Amino acid sequence: MAALKFLSLATAAIFLLDTRANATENKAERVNCSVQMNAARDLVRFAELTAGENEGEKLPIDETSRALARTVAEYVESVCTALKGNAASAPKSATLDGTYAYAVQEGATADCEAAVEHWKAAFSNFNGLPPQYTEGTDNRQNISFISLFNPSENPKVDCAYFTCPAKKAGKQQQEVVEDDQEEGEEEETGGGNSNGNGPGQGSGSETTTDKEVKALVCVTTPKALNKDAAPYTQAQWDQITAGLNKSAAPALPTFLGFVATAVCILLL
Repeated sequence: MAALKFLSLATAAIFLLDTRANATENKAERVNCSVQMNAARDLVRFAELTAGENEGEKLPIDETSRALARTVAEYVESVCTALKGNAASAPKSATLDGTYAYAVQEGATADCEAAVEHWKAAFSNFNGLPPQYTEGTDNRQNISFISLFNPSENPKVDCAYFTCPAKKAGKQQQEVVEDDQEEGEEEETGGGNSNGNGPGQGSGSETTTDKEVKALVCVTTPKALNKDAAPYTQAQWDQITAGLNKSAAPALPTFLGFVATAVCILLL
């Protein structure tokens, strides 16, 4: 029985170390996407975004002290969890209340231009003036669009590139549990379950792996989405509509001009 208890504790300890080791691999590096975001905002004649400087305008990812390191790690972990779960909004921070824009990417570094184009593309999702906002009823791309085109008079922006590796847990744990099973103790399964609150720990017989996610996350403040309030006035939406439609219009004449030139060359 003593051997069983020791092995059960070892199983739990190794599992905890495995998951913590993976959690520390989550990273968030601040990037500057204001140039690309402001280029899009210029199209609709919205005020320029400036870099957030105060605590309530920046993502809480700065480890300025050892005491803050744990808080930062927990916040980055919560964002990674939201990204992997395809959540529409990032977890709220005690110091930051803004509107978030997300773009899942694959590169080693952020691609601000690609992200902005992805967010702009959500324009086609709206059939007229966006309605009053209700939490949990919108999708990530639509919210990202509103974050990009935050209508505030003096908007701030802060961005970071999150790298969220796939968590793996079970190989070391599995080896210990198998040794435990060789002791012939029937309580082994129950002991494993009593310690388990993580993926794959109940059976102790499989390695559990989730997906890796990399994403550019930006937050604009003050927040543009407020419960039971529309994000834009009709005048602001008309401004967005006119600007984005105008920016897309020249593409067709240019293409037709190219075709006409090609036809003329063929007829010569």
